[in-house]
Amino acid sequence: MANPPKPWKAEYAKSGRSSCKTCKSPIDRDQLRLGKMVAATQFDGYMPMWNHAGCIFKKQNQIKSLDDVEGIDLLRWEDQKSIRKYVEDGSSTSTTVANSECAIEVSQTSRATCRHCSEKIMKGTVRVSTKAEGQGARGISWHHVNCFTTMSPSTSLEKISGWDSLSPQDKESLSAFSRKDTSKKTEDQVTSRSAKRKAVGSDEQKAKVSKSEKRNSAGKTSTNGSKDEPNHGDFSTIGLEKKLEEQSKLLWDIKDQLKIHVTTAELREMLEANGQDSTGSEYDLRDRWNRNHD
Repeated sequence: MANPPKPWKAEYAKSGRSSCKTCKSPIDRDQLRLGKMVAATQFDGYMPMWNHAGCIFKKQNQIKSLDDVEGIDLLRWEDQKSIRKYVEDGSSTSTTVANSECAIEVSQTSRATCRHCSEKIMKGTVRVSTKAEGQGARGISWHHVNCFTTMSPSTSLEKISGWDSLSPQDKESLSAFSRKDTSKKTEDQVTSRSAKRKAVGSDEQKAKVSKSEKRNSAGKTSTNGSKDEPNHGDFSTIGLEKKLEEQSKLLWDIKDQLKIHVTTAELREMLEANGQDSTGSEYDLRDRWNRNHD
């Protein structure tokens, strides 16, 4: 089986039939959705497990890089910025779950799906449940142990209901995992603080050198008699970002006008008259028309 081109897919829902794998609620038509590509069970290939974008943004470290998202350049500029901000932030804010809201046990089947990573929790694997307030049994969500500790790093596994029912082997494995995880976080924090101190020292040294260079070069002119021109390299990225934003908004303005004034059937006829592919959803047709008439 070939690997999927990218781990994630972003698009606007083409109908209101899909449901979010995180909150189980319907995803309305035209609403931004993010699909995690997983191996299909009914055919040889991959399929997206759709989620509301907002539900993904509440989780930690789901999308590692913008290069992991197929279709991000086809989204509205505001939605592109939302995904970019999520990736740049690295993760959403971690949450603390009360021990009374959790339970830990060994999974008796392979039917449950982890609420955090959307992967199956295999039979015989230790799993942790959380319960949404006021929703009873229907509000229970299951998690892999490592996913749960990522979501709620301050919650102690040993104090969760069901811990005493685990086997000694499972308890030892989980305790070792907790110690290792805590040690790694501490090491990362120390490394981070050390790096920041080095960066501050380096910046101060650079500032001193920069000031010295400015004093030495003050009043000097270039060989042709004119003063040295300022370096505008710092503004190139800002300029490119602005142009991309303007281009995106212009393209979406055309798409919105097509949606208002041209029916899907008419759009298919227009594409066929120009010898172009007329299959696919309304979004596909508008994208295809824009690509060939921009």
